[in-house]
Amino acid sequence: MTSRSGVDEVHCAAAPPEERRICIKAMSGEGEDLAKILLDYLGQLAQRSSSKLQDLVLILENASAGMALEGWSCERLSQEFPDAKMRREYDWVKNPQDQNLQDFSKMSWTSAQEQGEDADERLRQDSSAPPFAPFYWGVREHQQGNLGSKKVMKRIRDLITTSVPSFMDKKNAASLFDNAEFWMGAKGTGARAHMDSHCISTLSVVLHGERRWRIGPVPRLPKGAGRSPKGEVVFDDGVAYQLGWKPMFEFTLKEGEAVLFPPGWIHETLNTAEGCTIALTTQFDIPVPVRYYRTFYNRLRRVGDLNACWEWMVKWAGGKVSKDLAQAKTMAQEMFSKTGAKLKQQQVDFFDLNEDGNVTQDEFVSTFVAWTATEQAIKKEKPKSLPKCDMAWDDKVLLKEGEL
Repeated sequence: MTSRSGVDEVHCAAAPPEERRICIKAMSGEGEDLAKILLDYLGQLAQRSSSKLQDLVLILENASAGMALEGWSCERLSQEFPDAKMRREYDWVKNPQDQNLQDFSKMSWTSAQEQGEDADERLRQDSSAPPFAPFYWGVREHQQGNLGSKKVMKRIRDLITTSVPSFMDKKNAASLFDNAEFWMGAKGTGARAHMDSHCISTLSVVLHGERRWRIGPVPRLPKGAGRSPKGEVVFDDGVAYQLGWKPMFEFTLKEGEAVLFPPGWIHETLNTAEGCTIALTTQFDIPVPVRYYRTFYNRLRRVGDLNACWEWMVKWAGGKVSKDLAQAKTMAQEMFSKTGAKLKQQQVDFFDLNEDGNVTQDEFVSTFVAWTATEQAIKKEKPKSLPKCDMAWDDKVLLKEGEL
């Protein structure tokens, strides 16, 4: 079976028979188009029934092949950067300012199994949640200092920027470093379910060990569920458990494998290998998943965690929200006659409904009118610190029944 994006649904060679996956050979010569293919596929999830998606996940095999960091273990990272510093997550009482207090050189951290704050409560809410707190080296915070010496930061920058995967646009080198995070820890450690505030897509590669993932799309927001005030974080670490989150996918990544997912997806990790597992998680600028934003616009536009992305979403439409849809249609026709041939690539992706690379006047007008109607409906939703999200996944999640 092949999706419209051309991604084949196959069994990964290393996966157990009962675990179905959508696998991509990262070194298969697909080149820089592969990342775009995967993002297009994610954007098309809304057009597929949940019965066809169950137990399917997008996996990149051999994703670390050729990377400068390929096969690096926790021990090697400590040996290469003995004076670097990181922190243990969920350590709010002892480390309320999230300072980087853990020296890489003190190797006891590689086997540490310590519960973070609120761990017992999270496990009561979801017994599958990770029981122990992971260690986090937030290279993305390099501007703030206290991660290591200038020499350390220069070397890790060189290692990451020269490790752009073969399937990705090489222009992503800078963004891969600027957004880089190393997640590490012993068996049983992991990141609690949360939603990041990134506006670009995420790539997470297991460099050494094994990592279980549970992950699912941005929750459904029915009409009348409300909207987040600007700047409000909804899905901070562990909140999803409290709301009864049911992940769409559960799978395990082995050494060298990676997963790619777009903004707004709630995700959780658990290190499952004996010894210490290390993963590099980062975001990349190219391509921006514009079609995905268009598909799940009303959800992404209403969840405060992604408020930094709202300006992008509004700009892609290129106009103001008119008072009525008839006025919006006239406005769109006038806009297209003036700028239709000069649309930037992200705008083309936003308006190109049939994905043929061109935007017709009908596509432009219908998309703009639909965008106007959605923006009008969003403004009518009452601001709520915690919108009433539907945390389950079924056909409603993908077909958007009862939404704006």
